[in-house]
Amino acid sequence: MQPGPDATAADTSRGPLRGDSRTGRAADPVTGDVLARSGAPEDAAPTRGEAAVPQGRLARRLATVRSGLPRTLLALVAGLALAASFPPYGLWPLSVAAVAALSLLTRSRTVRQGAWTGFAFGLPFFCGLLSWLHVVGWDAVFGLSAIEALFLAALGSGLALTSRLPGWPLWAACLWVAEEWARDRLPFGGFPWGRLAFANTSSPFTPLAALGGAPLVTFAVALGGALVAAAA
Repeated sequence: MQPGPDATAADTSRGPLRGDSRTGRAADPVTGDVLARSGAPEDAAPTRGEAAVPQGRLARRLATVRSGLPRTLLALVAGLALAASFPPYGLWPLSVAAVAALSLLTRSRTVRQGAWTGFAFGLPFFCGLLSWLHVVGWDAVFGLSAIEALFLAALGSGLALTSRLPGWPLWAACLWVAEEWARDRLPFGGFPWGRLAFANTSSPFTPLAALGGAPLVTFAVALGGALVAAAA
């Protein structure tokens, strides 16, 4: 016996949703859309995989920072050692040791890692070299040091890139000369302070200045430091 229209109207008036025993869902009689029994959209909350992606990226970045921290600290120490090789301290052997340290720290690294290592090396070096500028303000010391450290960041990239080439100590010496050449001219006429030659005014490398000036002295000091790194 078929239900009459009154029975159908009564069933509809019992509620806005009618259940579907096969799917466990309810259908809206007006729109025909199928909704979950809870009434909430199924995609309202992110899935477990979606939530894990940012956390995984953050964990990888933190792991990268932790693994590179010892290298960064060693670069800071090497930069301070290079600053100590200049007057008023004048410990010229530290210039060779600092070059060797930077060569080792950038060896077989990526270009980006080499750039960061070079910057971490250059910033304390120039801060120590230009500390007398504190009479103007420490902001001047850090600002100028950060600008000049960018040249050593480029040097670090070059050292990392050429460290896989045959005869890489020779390439390293050429890069030191090129870095000082660029820094001597850019920007606004350049900043010639802090050349390796100026830390070796009374060292076995000094007589080379009569043959090729400061660039040849820098080349010899950098080549010596790179050869020490190669031997190590």
